[in-house]
Amino acid sequence: MKMIDFSEPGHILKDPERLEELRDEIIRGSVVVGRSVINSDLVTNLVDYLKRVGRNSLPTYAPIEIGQPNFHRLNMSDERSYVEGCFHQFVFYPWNQDVFDLFSQTRDLFCLKSALSGMPPDLYLGREGNEGVVARLAIQFYPKGLGYLNRHRDPVGSHQLTVPTVTLSTKGVDFESGGLFVEGLDGDRCEIDDITGPGDAVFVDARLTHGVDRIDPDAEVDWLSFQGRWSMLIATNKVASNEAVPNAVDLGDAS
Repeated sequence: MKMIDFSEPGHILKDPERLEELRDEIIRGSVVVGRSVINSDLVTNLVDYLKRVGRNSLPTYAPIEIGQPNFHRLNMSDERSYVEGCFHQFVFYPWNQDVFDLFSQTRDLFCLKSALSGMPPDLYLGREGNEGVVARLAIQFYPKGLGYLNRHRDPVGSHQLTVPTVTLSTKGVDFESGGLFVEGLDGDRCEIDDITGPGDAVFVDARLTHGVDRIDPDAEVDWLSFQGRWSMLIATNKVASNEAVPNAVDLGDAS
C-alpha cells in the first residue's frame, strides 16, 4: 500500500490543493500518516492518567447521546457493540471539560477529518453536534493476551471519509505482536503499528477492511497492569437514535 506522510494538520487545512490531494490519495487506498501530531508528553501523561482512572473507578456503559458524561467501559465481546472486540475504552465528549483539554489538543485533527470529507472543519465540535452526529474521542487499551478487534469496515458518508487513529504506544516495547492492520484494495496488508509511533495519526478510507490482531496472544492476562496496546480514535459518531447513518460492518475473523 502506498504511504504518504505529513506533519502539520493545521497547515493542510489552509492549503486547499494539498487537502484535495490527500483526499484523493485516501480514496485511492493510500495510508496517510500525520507524524507527531500529538505531543509526546501529552501521550505519556494521558496514558498514565487513564491507567489510574481504570484501576481506581468502576467501568460503566452509556450509549452515545447528547449530554452524556465522559466514562470508561470494558468491552469483552459486548453484544451491544457493532464490531466484536476486547478492550478497555475511555470516552470523551466535547461538551464535557477534562484536565487535558483534549478537544483543544485534537481540534486540528477533527477539523482535518471533516475537511477531508468535504464538510466544514468544525461541523461536529459543538455541544450539540450536527444532525445526530457528534465528535467523540475513544481511547482504547488492548490488553496483552486478550485484546483484539474483528475485521470490519466503518460507515462512510457526509459525516466522514476516514477515522483518524492516533498511536499511543510502541510496538516492540509495550507489546510484541498483533496490532492495527489495514487491508488494501489490491489485497495487500499494512501493519500500522510497525510504521507509527506515539503521537502519529493514521488516515485511511474507512471502507477499507481493518481491525486489531490479538495482542501478544500467549501472554498472561492482567487487565490492571495495563500492559498492551493504546490508541485514540478521532471519531464522529451517530447518536443512538440516529437511523440515517449506517453501522460498522463486522467481518468476523477475530484472531
